[in-house]
Amino acid sequence: MTTGGRLFGDGTRRSKGDQARRYNLLAARLIAELIKNSLGPRGLEKMFVDIMGEVTVTKDGATLLRKIDVEHPAAKVIIEASNAVDNEVGDGTTSVVVLAGALVQKAEELLDIGISPSTISEGYLNGLNIALKALNDISKEYDNTDRQVMERLVRTCIQSKVLAYDDKVAGFVVDAVCTIANFSSNSIDTDDIKIEEIEGMLDAQLVTGIVIDKTIDSSAMPRAVENAKIMLINDELESKRTRADAEIRITSPDQIRSYGDAEALMIKSKVQHIIDSGANVIFSRKGINTLAQHLLTGAGIISVRRVKENDLLWLAKATGATISEKLDHEHDDHHEHGHHHHYDHPHDHDDHYHHGDIDIKLGHAQRVYEKQVGDDKMVFVEGSKNPKAVTLLLRANSKKMRDECHRSAIDAISVLRDFIVRPSVIAGGGAAEAAIARVVREKAHLISGREQIVVQKFAEALEEIPLTIARNAGMDVIDTLAQLRSQHSNGKASSHGVDAMERKVQEMLPAVIDPSVVKEQVIKTAVEVTNLLVRVDDVLMAKPAMYTHSHADGIQHSHAGGDKKHRHDHFDRLGKQQRPTHHYY
Repeated sequence: MTTGGRLFGDGTRRSKGDQARRYNLLAARLIAELIKNSLGPRGLEKMFVDIMGEVTVTKDGATLLRKIDVEHPAAKVIIEASNAVDNEVGDGTTSVVVLAGALVQKAEELLDIGISPSTISEGYLNGLNIALKALNDISKEYDNTDRQVMERLVRTCIQSKVLAYDDKVAGFVVDAVCTIANFSSNSIDTDDIKIEEIEGMLDAQLVTGIVIDKTIDSSAMPRAVENAKIMLINDELESKRTRADAEIRITSPDQIRSYGDAEALMIKSKVQHIIDSGANVIFSRKGINTLAQHLLTGAGIISVRRVKENDLLWLAKATGATISEKLDHEHDDHHEHGHHHHYDHPHDHDDHYHHGDIDIKLGHAQRVYEKQVGDDKMVFVEGSKNPKAVTLLLRANSKKMRDECHRSAIDAISVLRDFIVRPSVIAGGGAAEAAIARVVREKAHLISGREQIVVQKFAEALEEIPLTIARNAGMDVIDTLAQLRSQHSNGKASSHGVDAMERKVQEMLPAVIDPSVVKEQVIKTAVEVTNLLVRVDDVLMAKPAMYTHSHADGIQHSHAGGDKKHRHDHFDRLGKQQRPTHHYY
């Protein structure tokens, strides 16, 4: 008989049958145990310190799970499920892990009493179908422009997050989303909301325009402009630098003077185009030298240089301007300087500037001004007629708090996006799960055989969501379960759930609500990932040909012979301690 080692080769590890399944289910349950006490308004924060010593403090399940480094494949499956829910609906990332953990625990109990994995899998799928139908029955449809419902959705979402400190935040988020949403097509691009974080006391502000983390170029320029005509350019107003090394051979002083004059003439020509266009505010992605600044100051024009590409795109959406790639003619010899003309476009009135092959559309804002925010000066562009981009300004006293505010704002915006796409809501606080569990338990009696027990366990797993909220709030879990089942008994539809702030079971509607699509995604994903783990009965792990690990600067590195001792400070010895910038996650 061939041994496992000879069959699979050196270094291959195998676990099979019930042992492999138990290890997979245990790993999934441990991940759920890790974050389940973060669920709900009374949930606790988690702190993660990475290899660089950078600290992350968060209650967001997906954020924490993305950061921790796990080796077990089953644990990775649970983390991928949380990420999938985050990418799809933007909320419910902790709920899906808690529900998956409960389903896994019930599966272990079913395996202990001799029910086969295939029966468990089929029973969970049956329970899922009943749950989705029940969810559809208890969902309430609204008009997706209903501001009251939108504000309740945001308040429910941020109730368990750091932004819950201020009632005005919900209004700001709703205003921001309503400004950029296309309600007729039920669509919204959440990237059109710029979230700017600054140091200071905990506060939030909505700017119906764009805030740029830059200062006005010259102190001689005006600090504010009313009825601004804005030009966005992606062209240098300074001496051009070649991408490769280049030489200019000069044999006489006159040539030096003529070279300098030619460069100055080119910049003056570009500035003249700006002046002739009627623009009084310039945002440039490239540089603006002192000569150009002097000329623009003389014309009473504000300029801001080295603006980030994303900021330029946001400005274009907010003001209606187009980004001009060039301010000079391809054959400048055919255009005499000083003979620039302004042509009115029949549709754009005085917004359009056309000269030869230069075609520029200006943007508008009621006011452009520089303002001190905290320790920094920033440029505010406010009051566009029909802005397609807005800025949510978040202030907090530490980087960790600002990152968490940013994540909370994105979750709130995602919840509103879900509602706009599909305007259907259900009661929050675990009320929906309790109502669905009642229906599933009633339908289980109609199913024959061992599958009936599986479906009943599925109903018990659903109740883990309200019970976890209650446990995290310090409530008695047994009393809470008894009250919930009492309120949802006798076939009556109820919206009673766990009010963690008041620490009691009470009516959740209309104050505490969640989008139906989030709950649907959570239940579907949890069942899918649990069935995947239950059906696995053989795990084969080959010895890695390349050993992957992270260096102190955060860069992953792979090489052969990873099980041997070797130095991990290669990048440290080179002095490259600085890690690449990363997203707020």
